[in-house]
Amino acid sequence: MSAILPLGHLLDVQFWLMGRDVEHPDGNLLLRLGFTRERSPSPGLPSRYHRRDAEGPVVIWPCGLYLSTPDHDCLLVRGRPPAVVGDVDPGSMFDPAEVIAAMQRGRPCPPAALTQASRWLADYESAIAHTVGVAHRVPRAGSRPSLAPSRPCSLERAWHALATLFE
Repeated sequence: MSAILPLGHLLDVQFWLMGRDVEHPDGNLLLRLGFTRERSPSPGLPSRYHRRDAEGPVVIWPCGLYLSTPDHDCLLVRGRPPAVVGDVDPGSMFDPAEVIAAMQRGRPCPPAALTQASRWLADYESAIAHTVGVAHRVPRAGSRPSLAPSRPCSLERAWHALATLFE
C-alpha cells in the first residue's frame, strides 16, 4: 500500500480501515484518539465523530471527513471531488445527503487544502499504528469486502506521498 493511489480510492480504503478501527476488539479507537461519538437526533441516520484539534474541528461521517484549518475548511466525501466549503456548520449535519450537498456547493480544494488533509490522514494513521498497531484491520469473519487491503496495513506512507504531490 505504499504506492500512491488515486485520492478517491485511497479515501475509500481509509474509510474501510476507520470502520475496522471503530470495531477494534478492545474498543472504539476513534474514542481512544479523543473523538466524541455523536448520535443523530433523527432515527435512521448514522452517528458521526467530532474532535477539536489545534487547527479547528474535525468531523467524521461514514461518507466523509471535514477538516477545519486556519487556511481552508476541506470536505472530503467518498466518491466525490474534495471541496473547500465556507458555509458549512459540521455541527449541524448528520444526514449524508446534507454532507454531499454542502460539498457540491463548495469550490474545488486548492493544493494546500489537499496537502493539509493528506497530512492529517497520515497523522491519524500514525496514531493508530503507534497506539495499537494494525493487526485488527482485517475483514469480519465471513465477509469479503471489496475495499479490504490484502493484509492489515497503515496508509501513513501513502498519505504522506500524496501530500507531497499537492505541495
